[in-house]
Amino acid sequence: MASITKNVNPLANPKGIKNSCELCQKPAFVQCNKCKITYYCSHEHQRIDWIGIHEGICSYVAELKTTGLPFLGSEDERQKRNAERVEKQKDLILLTRTTGQKFLFEKRFGEAIPAALQSLKYSIEVYGTSSIELVISYLILAEASIGLDKLDQAEQYLSQAEWTVLKTEGVGNDYKAKLYTNMGLL
Repeated sequence: MASITKNVNPLANPKGIKNSCELCQKPAFVQCNKCKITYYCSHEHQRIDWIGIHEGICSYVAELKTTGLPFLGSEDERQKRNAERVEKQKDLILLTRTTGQKFLFEKRFGEAIPAALQSLKYSIEVYGTSSIELVISYLILAEASIGLDKLDQAEQYLSQAEWTVLKTEGVGNDYKAKLYTNMGLL
């Protein structure tokens, strides 16, 4: 795995650009050598993320980086490129959610967290910070945190999910049932 990472000198970044760890948001000094997009604070966090989800999405992440090129001729071309990018992000959301749920089912809670964090990240990019689409990611994070006996963290994720459910009109009972089931696990 050492061959897929590269140490990053923080002084090599453009002024004002700070890379943060994909898992904990602390300053990052390790970069994925394949996609050149994902950063980590340590090799340990890189290993956890690689096992959890990054190995499966690394090529997709690199492809997303190249789909957002701003040097397109017409407005129609830019809109088309943006629509393609959003579709790829939606595919990543589905992949990361499914992977996180699979890890939960297999009781591999530590590996479910990186997948759910990626799902949450792309859901926020596509749907915004107050969308019902975030709830599933929060629930996966909460259940994984409960499995790891990190109850305070689980409570925070469940609170986020509950707030989103309560403020969104017309939420189906399926979301509420999943939310209250997870709250019962606390």
